[in-house]
Amino acid sequence: MFKKFIRKIRKNPLEVIIKKAKRKNKKRFLLCWNRGLGDIPLGLYAICKKIKENIANAKITFLIREDLKEGFYLFKEADFIIAKGWERGIFYKLPNLNGFDIIIKNPDPNYWVKWQIGKITPKLNWKNSLDNLYEKFNLTEKDYIGVQVISDTTHSPWRDWPQYKWESFFKKIKNKKIIIFGKKIDKKFDFSNILDLRGKTSFLDVLSIIKNRCSKVVLPDGGILSILYYLDIDFPIKIISLWCDIQGILKQNVSSPNKKLIHIPIYKKTMDDIKVEEVLKYL
Repeated sequence: MFKKFIRKIRKNPLEVIIKKAKRKNKKRFLLCWNRGLGDIPLGLYAICKKIKENIANAKITFLIREDLKEGFYLFKEADFIIAKGWERGIFYKLPNLNGFDIIIKNPDPNYWVKWQIGKITPKLNWKNSLDNLYEKFNLTEKDYIGVQVISDTTHSPWRDWPQYKWESFFKKIKNKKIIIFGKKIDKKFDFSNILDLRGKTSFLDVLSIIKNRCSKVVLPDGGILSILYYLDIDFPIKIISLWCDIQGILKQNVSSPNKKLIHIPIYKKTMDDIKVEEVLKYL
């Protein structure tokens, strides 16, 4: 409560930084980012937009973890530098950095650009050169159903649809070809119609497969969903997203820049309350 009170009476930190930079004619910004992929469109996009609207010819760079680089590759609003050895949730010491006028160590988009919710449509830049990444996986069909069975995050496991629900889901959809995406195999699913690519793809591989070989995807809140939803290119895809809280793209509450994208969110009080039959009916 005290934190909220302080935020109400003091000036927005981003506006203070921009005002100071403008007064001193500072244009080279470095922002340190050690959090999630989904924050690129859902928060960092608006921060960059705000800076560039107020500082002519601003040059923005992010210092990031290695595993964020493919998301930032799609983010044309800024450059990035990889900080070797960074891990999420672990204290890090900034390396010696030269060539920047303003260094922002702890940007807080949830606070600094809260005003942008429902107003700004983030856009991420898909590059045609990425389209052929799917080819190395020998995917002969164009009607796969892509799924992510866990959100691949340690800080919010409640986002995951229970494993027994996925088991029931797969049993009832044996006539469809399914691809499982993810960083690592947690639980194996023994079905002949499933291609398990967990741990075998890069993040950009996943997006290329979805764009070129999937007609539908079933996804929890997370990096894949957030990045996919805001790709600024038209291609047909139906997204069934699973929720038990209003976060991510639900909270942002704007349409995708992809005019051919169909989004069907399924929201319940808990993930366990989401019925398999309800998901199946949208496939």
